[in-house]
Amino acid sequence: MRRSAALLVATAATAAVVAVAVPANAEPVTANNGDQVARTELSLDRANRPTRPYGTKAAEVNGQDVEAEDYLGTRFIPSAPRRILDTRSGLGRGGITTPVGAGGRIEVPVTDSPAYTLAVVLNVTGTSPTANTYVTVWEGGADVAKPGVSTLNLVPGETRANSVTTWISLDDTINLYNNAGSTHLIADIAGYYVYDNPNAGVTPGRYFATGPTRVYDSRNTGGAFGGGESRAVDFSSYGVPSGATAVSLNITGVDATANTYVTAWPSGSTRPTASSLNLVPNVATPNGVTVALGSDRKVNLFNHSGSVNLIVDIAGYYLPTETGGADFYPLTPGRAFDTRDDQDPIRSGGTLALIYPAEDLAAGDSLLLNLTGTEPTNHTFITPFPTGQTRPGTSALNLAPGQTSPNMATVRLGTWTDGSPAHSFYNNVGTTHLVVDVFGIFS
Repeated sequence: MRRSAALLVATAATAAVVAVAVPANAEPVTANNGDQVARTELSLDRANRPTRPYGTKAAEVNGQDVEAEDYLGTRFIPSAPRRILDTRSGLGRGGITTPVGAGGRIEVPVTDSPAYTLAVVLNVTGTSPTANTYVTVWEGGADVAKPGVSTLNLVPGETRANSVTTWISLDDTINLYNNAGSTHLIADIAGYYVYDNPNAGVTPGRYFATGPTRVYDSRNTGGAFGGGESRAVDFSSYGVPSGATAVSLNITGVDATANTYVTAWPSGSTRPTASSLNLVPNVATPNGVTVALGSDRKVNLFNHSGSVNLIVDIAGYYLPTETGGADFYPLTPGRAFDTRDDQDPIRSGGTLALIYPAEDLAAGDSLLLNLTGTEPTNHTFITPFPTGQTRPGTSALNLAPGQTSPNMATVRLGTWTDGSPAHSFYNNVGTTHLVVDVFGIFS
């Protein structure tokens, strides 16, 4: 199956992060008291379309393209985490329990998705990889080209997760690809972006950017989570109104004493068989997740083993409304910027301002980004935030020396000095390269 869409496309290089870098369409300069500045070239085609319809879906029937219905900017229906793939047990693969081999692609059905689903939010976990590798997730179908970006980066023996938002095919499937060695893959559904209301019990919600803001830090409140311990985090005091259905979060685990996993799920419901974050001892690890809210505007957090401190930052929330907020426009993933192209990493205590000179983007819009840090020279963290605003006390990436690590983040656009929409990325210590891939627009 194929889908065509006139959407925002990053025209810079699209090689996966573990591949050799290719020159991007951007020219970094030094400005603003020594901080780094770069521009990326993005285009958005609105030709011959009404205000809201945002492209078309197309199916291939008997070898010919058949155009289907117009779709609108999508809205979100959250789901309690639900596992659709586990190669260890054969779930989602018709009982096949072998890991995904080098260069291997598997197509996985997204079962029980609501009508009008265009894209899905997943937490994808790789475990027991035998080589340094990357995983890419994209729309299902053997004839759908693999995008030149990575979703997840793995080293031998580790278990690591990352959130991803991806198109699903007209047959309700997704593709997953493993580059090298072999690895087991797990995928948990967190929600669905729909282009019309399927009347499935939850009204689709629009996105409201609020942060980033630190909501909870167990180092300051309650102490470390013990093994088997659950706690509820209340978002009602952080701008999340009554009626909100889900929150966009970054959850970071620090000071873990054992290999463990963390599950985030809506209060008032049974803890699902799913994971939101995978941790090893003494390695700070983040994951950007979208979590359904309980009716009391709370999310539960569970730690499986040992003890660990958990930190929760909020980027925004979803609310069913026609007033305010933003619809989501999923994209074929593309590379917006890669500091390796000019061999100019973000410096210690420095900030990279990335400017998007696209007439269809504006300050206040948000971009769904996959941020990958690579070749850091020290233990550090990366904070993305709207350019022109005060840097918040939050983080989206935590890196150890030499590590390559991705994380999905929804980041609101601020304003550069010339009026262009822009993001800023702060690096705390040492130097590190940063790769920015765009997966969608909230507008």
